[in-house]
Amino acid sequence: MTNNPNTINPGDPRNWPMKIHIIAHDVGRTNDRSTAVVGGHFPFNLGSRLLGVKQFVELPLGLYGSELANALAVIDQTYDRNCVIIADLSRDPTYAETLFDRFGPRVVGVQIGRSGDGTRCERRPVGNGSILVYNVGRTFLLDLLASEMRDNRVRFADSAESARTYQQLMALEVEQRESGVVYKCPSGQHDDLAMSLATLAWGAQHLHFDTWARPIFDAHLPRKPRQTYGWAAFT
Repeated sequence: MTNNPNTINPGDPRNWPMKIHIIAHDVGRTNDRSTAVVGGHFPFNLGSRLLGVKQFVELPLGLYGSELANALAVIDQTYDRNCVIIADLSRDPTYAETLFDRFGPRVVGVQIGRSGDGTRCERRPVGNGSILVYNVGRTFLLDLLASEMRDNRVRFADSAESARTYQQLMALEVEQRESGVVYKCPSGQHDDLAMSLATLAWGAQHLHFDTWARPIFDAHLPRKPRQTYGWAAFT
């Protein structure tokens, strides 16, 4: 893949040589599909950041726990297992342990609720390690995505799934309450792809992103040569 910025189309993220890919993973309810949206930033300076979305995936119904993590791993493998994985733990906090067992410290958790800007986090113990988990509001995520799209800072790969994601966004109903704006999914419809996309937009510009990506960079650092002792050291 070329790294020459003059040969890369900023309007088509499918061939962007992203340094780090992000998988934003929304976990569906019983009758909803879990989803994964893959993307990252344009790797060259255009004067402002540009988010590219390469892939939108609706995972099969009825997958939970390790089966769902395995389906996510198939996507991760497509990108050489070098993805930061941001997973929604709102409905099943125990899923964090399954993801950590499968992907290690590349996993970041989000608890999506009524409020929060996702700047504060807790370090949650999981198995033999821990992951960072952030509280972030659903309205905050969708407002952020809307702002990025209004400013023309998002590029989609052209596909039936990207069109379906756009339709989910356009179908959201905006309700003004005393506490502020609320985005509602119409009865009988789904917003899983839209929420994964909003989570991707949030994660791609997060202040802690370099910390999330550090395990990936560390895994690719050259190993120091092992020291040799004894007579072999003199040969």
